[in-house]
Amino acid sequence: MHDLPDHLHKALRPWLSFDLAGPHEQPKGKDFPPHQHSTWELVYYRSGHIQCLIGADLYECRPGVFLLTPPGVVHTEYAWTAYSNFWIQIHAPADYPWPRICLDDAEHNFERVCAALARESSRQAPGREEMLQLLLNQLAILIERTQERQLLSEAERLVLAAEQLIEERFAARITIQAIAREVGIAPSSLRAQFMSLRGKSPMAHLQTRRVQHALALLRNSSLTLEAVASLSGYDSASHLSRYVKRATGKSPGALRSGLAAGLVAPPLQFL
Repeated sequence: MHDLPDHLHKALRPWLSFDLAGPHEQPKGKDFPPHQHSTWELVYYRSGHIQCLIGADLYECRPGVFLLTPPGVVHTEYAWTAYSNFWIQIHAPADYPWPRICLDDAEHNFERVCAALARESSRQAPGREEMLQLLLNQLAILIERTQERQLLSEAERLVLAAEQLIEERFAARITIQAIAREVGIAPSSLRAQFMSLRGKSPMAHLQTRRVQHALALLRNSSLTLEAVASLSGYDSASHLSRYVKRATGKSPGALRSGLAAGLVAPPLQFL
């Protein structure tokens, strides 16, 4: 067994230790009353719309928001919708300069690490303690990187929230109007901010995500076109075919024939 290099020893954070973690779900209107902990409580919101009062500060929480509450600080959750989260309680200095709020990145790294901590907490597996410490160190690095990034503007926060909702629901028959309403902005304003920050409309982003999913199903399954359409958010096989051909220049049938023959799928033309 080789010893860890010195730089890996130094990267470990002896002031950071695990206490508890797990998933949590509540229905709409099931508020969590004012409470406090003797540990830090870190909460990653997976779904829903919640308002969190931490001390005197109110935070709007939607999927991808990660809240950090120091020991001894009273906090409350108001459930405007049904919601779910991962919660993590850890021991760290109460005055450690962590932010109160972080936003997840495009790779959902906060969600991935929080889910892994919740899973590891619930089982007794070989190397459990070491795994928990490694995950905590990874989480601390993600928080530190977030602090180094420039603060997001309100427009960026809204566009990110809309993108996360689209990612969660693109396979359903959602509308951009409904997405805009949920993030608290007019559809025209959401479109303008998308165009400014992403160079495309929210509808183009939605259709891109649907086509990507449809192409994965065409490539990796033998589902009928009707089934692929339904699982990708399209009303019918003809609706699916129209968007696939617009994006790739080929019909779904032609794509499947080409893939079966070992040809590389064409790039999406509107990405």
